[in-house]
Amino acid sequence: MPIEVRSALPHDAEAMAELLNRIISAGGTTAYRQPFDGAGIVSEFIEPKLGICCHIASDELGTCGFQALLWCDPDWTGPDKLPSDWAVIATYVDPDRHGKGVGRALFGCTSVAAKNAGVSYIDATIRRENTGGLGYYSRMGFVDYRSGGESVSKRFALK
Repeated sequence: MPIEVRSALPHDAEAMAELLNRIISAGGTTAYRQPFDGAGIVSEFIEPKLGICCHIASDELGTCGFQALLWCDPDWTGPDKLPSDWAVIATYVDPDRHGKGVGRALFGCTSVAAKNAGVSYIDATIRRENTGGLGYYSRMGFVDYRSGGESVSKRFALK
């Protein structure tokens, strides 16, 4: 099945919410605990204030994943503040399509957008129990740089 990747648009939000809500309800692979509606997907991923890009992947069966990239929050006052030229990434792939190249196809587009935006590093902070996510980011070239009680932070160098 060929995978098509394009920029996500507001009319994609319902399908993206359905996918993310299935992942949330399964538990253990995302920090999100509450389900999303279409408006929440638009504000959090498709058109966020600090957004760089959001890509959606589809195949003949429909939406199979999405990936968003946002600038680090310059007003963050909590722990582990990141430099202003860093971005954070979030990836969601249909569990039935893991290992089918969806994440790789998404990251191909996201990394180009990151380079074009002038991002120096991409941060991926992953829950420890999300072994699939940890493996995915490692395969994409991310390396560990920080570890906490519940998560591991990996970074990808663009410069």
